Amino acid sequence: MLLQLLAFKNKNLLIRALTNKIHELEYNQKCDQQYIYGNNEDLAVAGQQFLEFYFYDFMLLQGYPNPLSCFKKPNDIIQLRQRLLNDSNLADIGFQLGLPKFLKVGNQIHLKNNQKVLADTIKSLIAAQYYDKYQDLESLRDLLHPVMDLLLNNIQSEQILQTKYNPKSNFVEYLTTIREEIEVQPILTVEWKKNEENNLQSMFLITLDLQIKNKMLSEDQKLKIQKQGISKRITEQQIYLEALQELKNWQETQKNKFLQILEQQFDDNNIASTSVDSQFFNNTNKSVYNFLEQFDNDEKQKEFYDSLSKVLTQFEEKDEF
Repeated sequence: MLLQLLAFKNKNLLIRALTNKIHELEYNQKCDQQYIYGNNEDLAVAGQQFLEFYFYDFMLLQGYPNPLSCFKKPNDIIQLRQRLLNDSNLADIGFQLGLPKFLKVGNQIHLKNNQKVLADTIKSLIAAQYYDKYQDLESLRDLLHPVMDLLLNNIQSEQILQTKYNPKSNFVEYLTTIREEIEVQPILTVEWKKNEENNLQSMFLITLDLQIKNKMLSEDQKLKIQKQGISKRITEQQIYLEALQELKNWQETQKNKFLQILEQQFDDNNIASTSVDSQFFNNTNKSVYNFLEQFDNDEKQKEFYDSLSKVLTQFEEKDEF
C-alpha cells in the first residue's frame, strides 16, 4: 500500500522528490553546473496542501464528524488533522518506506534520519505523484486514502494504549468490585455494515447496553453506549472505556444521593431529639442548673457538687425512659 508512493512513471519526478535543497547546492558548488533534477522544496509545500485536502475528503467519506464516534464535532476533525498530519507521523511513513536509503542530502548524512526532512520528503512524493498521474485528482485520492486509513488507525490505537490497561478487562474487574452495592448486566451487540459513501469501506456499529440495579436505593437504571468505526477491536475497546467512565459517574451520583438521604434522616432525628430535650428542660427547676456563682470555701463547693449530682440523677432518670 505505502510502496505505491514510490511507483513513478517519470523517474525524474521521483529523484526530485527525494532530493533535499542542500544536495542541490553542494552539487552546484562542486560540479560548477546546475543539478538537473532540482530539489523538493516547492513539492513539499504543494504536498502539504494535498494532504490537508484529502484528509478532509477522507473524513467526510467515512461519515465524520459523527456523534456516535470519537470525532463528534468539526473541531474534533481539526484537532485530529493537527495530530495526524504532523512531522512525527509522516516521518514514520518515511521509515517504513526505507527512505533514508534513498534520500539525497549531500554530505549531511545525519539528515537522512531527520524527522523534518523525512516528513517533507513524504509531502514531496505526494505532490510529485500528482504530476506523475497527469494531475488526476481521483487517482491521487486512491493513492492517499489508504495512507489516511493507516494514520487514523494508528491514532485510535494510541488512544487505547495511553490508558495503560485493557479497557474490557478493567471494566469487568470494576463490575466485580461493586457487585455488593450495584448489579450490572452488560449486553454487547455488534453490527457490520457498508459505508454508504464508500462501498469498499466496511464499518462496525457496536452497542453496549447496561442494565443497572442499585441495591442500596432499590433503583434501576439503563445506560447505552454506541460507537462506530473501521476497526472492530479498537471500537469495542473505546466502548468499554467510555462505559467504565459512565458507570463510575453514575455510581458517584448515586452515592451522593444516598448520603443526602442519610443526612436528611440524621437531621430529622436531631430535630426530634432536640424537641424532647427542650420539653424536659422546660419542666425542670432551672435553679438547679445555676453554677455561675463563685465558691470560696468548702461549704459552697459542697453545694455545687450536690447540685451537679441532682442534674446527673435527673438525666439518668430521663434515659431510663
